Amino acid sequence: MEVRIALDSSVLIAAHIISRAGACAELLKDVLLRDDLVGALLRRVSIVVQPADLPSDLCRDPSNVPDPGTAVAGECALLIIIDRDLFDLHTILAIPIIRPGEYWRRASETD
Repeated sequence: MEVRIALDSSVLIAAHIISRAGACAELLKDVLLRDDLVGALLRRVSIVVQPADLPSDLCRDPSNVPDPGTAVAGECALLIIIDRDLFDLHTILAIPIIRPGEYWRRASETD
């Protein structure tokens, strides 16, 4: 079963720079280690979308609006973020907005 998720860029930055041992790093490893050739994997599992047009007042910081817009346009099942401003929304058009740790909690419940 294909599950689409949108990873906020701050999750990727946190995984690489801030904490290589935290939930963000584990999430990134899970996504990247599903195949030996990272480039091939990304081409196989990634799509490029233009963010959906959402109201600029959707959240406190208008510069954050493209993140949920990308999840909506990509028809994602989840938006995984660490930004508190977006996390406070909880959902966007029925797409749950969760933190990396919540992703792992949900994944362990389905195993």
